[in-house]
Amino acid sequence: MAPPSGDSNVVVSSNVKLERLLSMKGGKDEASYANNSQAQAKHARSMLHLLKETLDGVELSMPETPFVVADLGCSSGNNTIFIVNVIIEHITKRYEASGYSGVPEFSAFFADLPSNDFNTLFQLLPPLANQGVGSMEECLASTGHRPFFAAGVPGSFYRRLFPAKSIDVFYSAFSLHWLSQVPEIVLDKSSMAYNKGKIFIHGANKTAANAYRKQFQTDLAGFLKMRSKEMKKGGSMFIALLGRTSEDPTDQGGAGLLFGTHFQDAWDDLVQEVIISYGFMIRLHIVFP
Repeated sequence: MAPPSGDSNVVVSSNVKLERLLSMKGGKDEASYANNSQAQAKHARSMLHLLKETLDGVELSMPETPFVVADLGCSSGNNTIFIVNVIIEHITKRYEASGYSGVPEFSAFFADLPSNDFNTLFQLLPPLANQGVGSMEECLASTGHRPFFAAGVPGSFYRRLFPAKSIDVFYSAFSLHWLSQVPEIVLDKSSMAYNKGKIFIHGANKTAANAYRKQFQTDLAGFLKMRSKEMKKGGSMFIALLGRTSEDPTDQGGAGLLFGTHFQDAWDDLVQEVIISYGFMIRLHIVFP
């Protein structure tokens, strides 16, 4: 996660949306997300059998109707392109096995916050193969070409992103543990839920933990409501996110504790080096549901 760039200290007022400021590290250099997302790739590949089981439940329309895939929280690396290719290849095989005279044209929407480095993502996309109903097998066999039309969609997935009943398959991996906002109560120094300026929930009291739990429940309910309006009849959604083995939201072992501790240490260092202000840091709370 990269803070805004600039020479002066960063101060974020309450009316500035963090979604327009924060993103995974863009570009293709050594420190970029594109070159530091191997763990996500490994976990995504380990779940391919589950993804394909989900895709087997998608209702197939006539080939004349385009098939639409959306990756929510796509970031800016090759992982999202790989997953979209897996989805389209599997759906193509289903069409062929079902006896249809052809396969549909495919579209892929890559969705993330407006601050995401879509330019790098688009540069990683192979050129579009010649498409047309009935030619997908040839497209899939074409080395170095993609068998789908592509578009970027900037915006928070906690709000509407697509027209009603327009998406066949939603995919979202390692994104939904990012909340839409910091619960206001944990920023209030006079509140029992005040999280003492920390950006991580580990070790917080029950009042603070419950505030985060309520925020997650609100966010997830809103997310599902938006997708229910956007999904076609017979469509499916595949979601993977970080979790925990304990019912206590403050007891975050494993990946949650690892990432949260690293984030906390990193932001503390930035504050001490006067690169960002404390006012910016306290708005970057993290919780893994």
